[in-house]
Amino acid sequence: MKTKFILAATLVLVTILQATAQQKDILKYYDEYWSPVPKDSAKFYAVFTPTNKGYNCTSWYLQSKKLRGISFQSDTTFETPKGLVRTYYEAGQLEDSSYYDPQSGTLLSMFHYYPGGKLWANYLYNTKNKTGDTKGYDEAGKEIKNFIYAREAEFKTGRAAWLQYLSSHLKRNTPVKNGAPKGEYNIVIRFSVAPDGAITDVEAETDLGYGMEDEGIRVIQNSPKWLPAVLLNNPLKAYRRQPLTFVVVEK
Repeated sequence: MKTKFILAATLVLVTILQATAQQKDILKYYDEYWSPVPKDSAKFYAVFTPTNKGYNCTSWYLQSKKLRGISFQSDTTFETPKGLVRTYYEAGQLEDSSYYDPQSGTLLSMFHYYPGGKLWANYLYNTKNKTGDTKGYDEAGKEIKNFIYAREAEFKTGRAAWLQYLSSHLKRNTPVKNGAPKGEYNIVIRFSVAPDGAITDVEAETDLGYGMEDEGIRVIQNSPKWLPAVLLNNPLKAYRRQPLTFVVVEK
């Protein structure tokens, strides 16, 4: 037997379900970083209602049952919002109002507010130049220099380098050495990027065996530090899902 190893070209594996009239609402629970968690450790919960183009999503504060947000999502990962997205502080004040292109999902505008109602940050996307302009303000209304509204967690040298890291460090023959029969095996490893860029909470979402999940966990745990996610100029924890595909073929 010999094996081929195929690395997925995206950091996040998303399965878009085709909604039908028979599909039921989907209920999910999240921690303070909006990572999926069991109900007993959650701060928020969200209800995804299927439509023929995606999901209407309403989220709530778990303890108080007060409204957290309203949006339309292409899937249930919060990775691809479309149209108007609004979030609210637990006391009921508007926290953020953003608008995403309904077709491409590109963020076109964003206005974020302090709990007292003053503007905290705003973002406007120039469709002609394909550039965005972000400005942030303190509560006195003074502009904050070099303000970062939001940045996704990413490998320091970029996505291509991350894929190269995985490809060069994963042991391709793992399933063969563990007796896997001929076939294609798709595994998913979930992990978090801490505010200091360290990789934490690495675990498998699949359980196909033959040592493949253990190998994926090993390599991701040993990853160099990433650039952390940033929201409103503050680094924060972010969660990621990495799909990996092993293919075992006969000689």
